[in-house]
Parts: sequence; structure tokens; C-alpha cells
Amino acid sequence: MAIKSSYKYFICLLIVALFFSGSWYFTRPKMKNVGIDYFDNPPISHEQVAVRWLGISTLLIDDGETQIISDAFFSRPSFTDLLLKRRIQPDPLFISTALSDLGVDRLAVIVPVHSHYDHAMDSAVVAKLTGASVLGSLSTAYIAQSFNLPTSQIILANTGKAYQFGKFVVTLIESRHAPLASNTEIDGVVAQPFVLPAPYTAWQQGKAYSIHIAHPQGSILIQGSAGFIPESLNGVNADIVFLGVGGLNGLSNTYRDEYISEVVKKVKPAIVVPIHHDNLFGTYGEVEQHPLMIEFTETSAQDLKRLIHPAVLKQLRFAKPTALFD
Repeated sequence: MAIKSSYKYFICLLIVALFFSGSWYFTRPKMKNVGIDYFDNPPISHEQVAVRWLGISTLLIDDGETQIISDAFFSRPSFTDLLLKRRIQPDPLFISTALSDLGVDRLAVIVPVHSHYDHAMDSAVVAKLTGASVLGSLSTAYIAQSFNLPTSQIILANTGKAYQFGKFVVTLIESRHAPLASNTEIDGVVAQPFVLPAPYTAWQQGKAYSIHIAHPQGSILIQGSAGFIPESLNGVNADIVFLGVGGLNGLSNTYRDEYISEVVKKVKPAIVVPIHHDNLFGTYGEVEQHPLMIEFTETSAQDLKRLIHPAVLKQLRFAKPTALFD
């Protein structure tokens, strides 16, 4: 009888726990409700520079003649894949379909902000499908070689050097990844090409970059991870900063304030756009926050608005073409 009572008690506790966890999952803050205004999306003319946010820190930038993409991450391994260190690899058919749907037909270069799987895993496949180059660190180059991407399509980046693609000028500035304890197994370098499929730990971080992209119409800075090197962006200006916030909510207020000072205040943008706040383990196109990794509540959004002032905080809708310099 005692065993049966204990069993019933355990079941009751389990039901209560599932109820509250389920309620919390479905009541977690939605991005449309945290108080960050969306961009207006009037029709884009052929002459305007447009951006599409494709989740995490993948941005497709297009001036009507040339296309550039940061990271190019479309395949989405699950949390279980990572937890069990299952072997993963890109899905070329899915990537090809996504590129076709987006009208990617003039892609010049893919620029991973660093070499973790959620930034560099699909880059070589996208390059193969489009004929574009991959511009990045030695770790990114070894990843591209793992996919047998021709060396003619791999550009080993020199930090501070200006690379011209159409009317765009791309400059990579060495940076750091956010100091997250969850990355201890992947904060090294890729030392050589590897065999695919491979566990996510094969995609080691390598060098991290801030990506500055200038165009006759204006300039942007892509900070894919919430990390920084003090004074590395001195003298760098941009009209818009795409600000990586993944993990920022779990770091100290002092760190957050220094990050904003280095990446926003010194760069002096008019607009700041948060990226890498969505569910890393969700399907492509799912842009809500992970229920266990909340980056934005109404309070944290207001705090970020205050910190970046006089810049304005705005967010992008998934894959919606938005004029950058309207």
C-alpha cells in the first residue's frame, strides 16, 4: 500500500510539473509583445539595398545587382542531436529550395561570423550551389575543404582588409564570441578538414569577426555574437548595427553595458537590430525565443532601448525584404 501511495504521489507531482512547464512554454514572451517595433515593409525598388533576416545571424543583403549573405545557416540540427553528439551535416535539397524561394541568384560571397555549426555548417554547400565565395578564418576554410569546395571559392580573410563585391565593400574586424559556459567544447579551432557527417563539436569556433559592409547608400555592422574586443571598433561607423544578443541576458550587467558601449556607442548607428535571439533548435522559419533561453522580456527590451539611445531599436520579420537605408 505504501508503494502504491508513493507511486500515486509521484504521478501527481509529475502531472503538476508538466502542467506548469507547459503553461510556461506557451506563455513565454512573444517577440511581437516585448515592445520592439518592427520595420515598416513598403515595396522595395530595384535600386534600394535590402536585407532579409533568415534566423540566428543569417542576413541576406541585396542591392539589386549583388547579394551577400552572413553565415548562410539553413539546416537546423535538433537539441537532441547536439546533446547526444549525433553526427550532423547540411541538407543540400532543403538549402537549394530555400535559396530558390529567396531568389538567391546573384550571390557573390558568404561570410560566417565565426565557425560554429550554426554559422558555418551550410556555408560551403551554399557556395557550391551558387558559385559564390566563402570568406572567413582558417577554421572556416578547413570546413569548406571538408565539403570539397574548390580552393578558388575560398578566401582566407585578412582582418582589416577591404574586399570588394559589386558595390559592396566587406571588411572583417577581429572580435570575440560571447563568454558562454555552454561553448567550452567548441571554443577551439578547426585544425584540418574533417569527414562528414560529424558531431557538432567538429565545428570549432576559430576566429570571430565583426563584419562591416559599406555601400554607396550606407553601411552596416554585423555583430553575430555578443562578444567584443575593447577598442577594436574605434573609428568604425555604421548606419545600422545588427546586434547579436544570444546569451547576453545570462551575462552580468557590467558585461552587457561594456558590450553596448563598444559595439553600439562607438559605432554610432541610427538603428540597432537584434539578431540571434531566436530558437537555435527550432525549424527554419521559427523565430520565437527558445522557452529556456529567453533573451527578451518587456523589461529587458526597455533596458536595451535605454542603453543604445539615441539609436532606435527595431526588429525584422523573418525573410521579409526590408530597405536598409530608406
